[in-house]
This record gives sequence, structure tokens and C-alpha cells, in this order.
Amino acid sequence: MKWLIAIVFHPIMIIMILYMLLMPIMSYEDAMNILKYEIPDIQVNFMIISFVSLLAFIATRSRFLGKPYRKITILLPLLHMCIYTGIAINAGIVFLNKWADEGLYSKGMAIALALTTFVVLRLLMSLLYWKVPIVQREET
Repeated sequence: MKWLIAIVFHPIMIIMILYMLLMPIMSYEDAMNILKYEIPDIQVNFMIISFVSLLAFIATRSRFLGKPYRKITILLPLLHMCIYTGIAINAGIVFLNKWADEGLYSKGMAIALALTTFVVLRLLMSLLYWKVPIVQREET
């Protein structure tokens, strides 16, 4: 039974890793289209990020399903960085959508809030990887 789950799980994870690598580029284009045409965009990326985060959590916690990610050690940190970057860009898009849809902010304020959100989340990610490094260094 666990092999059947693995046969389904790993191809989905490969597709999701590839999608997460391309998602910041696609989200950036969405943000530029919102600014250019002043039309809000549909936000489905948060659902996809949540789904990928759940799959990454399962891969981290399951001994059997996490074998490929322990053998190729860069996959999970890469996926985590893509998830954090996707959250940062999409959180900025939320502010741009509020400007384009409801006129809640001025255009300059929406851009400033989007950039601030992105920078703050990237700084938090840097703080996380400073406290818990991806590669454990030996003290000599």
C-alpha cells in the first residue's frame, strides 16, 4: 500500500517543485499586469502554495516518502525557499489587488506596501536560515 502511495506522491511532488520554481516568475508577471492594466487578478496561488506546503510537510515527516529528499538534500530547502518567495510575492499582490479592485490605497502606496511586504518576508527568511542553517557547519 505504501508503494502505491509513493507512486502517486512523488510525481505530484516533482510537478509541484517545477511549478514552485516557475511561480515567482509567473506571479511577478501577474503583479506587472495589475499595475499596467489596473485590473485585479484572481489569487489561486495561495491555495497552490498551501497544497505544496502540505506535501513538503508530509515529505519531511514521513520516513518512507521522504527518502528521495534525504538523498538529494537540496530539494526540500529549495522547495522551502520557493514557498517563502511565493508567499512574499503573493502577499504583495494582495495589496495591488486591493488598489486595483477597491481603490483602497493610492497606486504609489500599493506599490510601496507590496515591496515592503516582499522585503520583510525575505528578511524573515534570511533570519530563519541564519538561526537554522540549511548546512550544518562543524565547529573547528
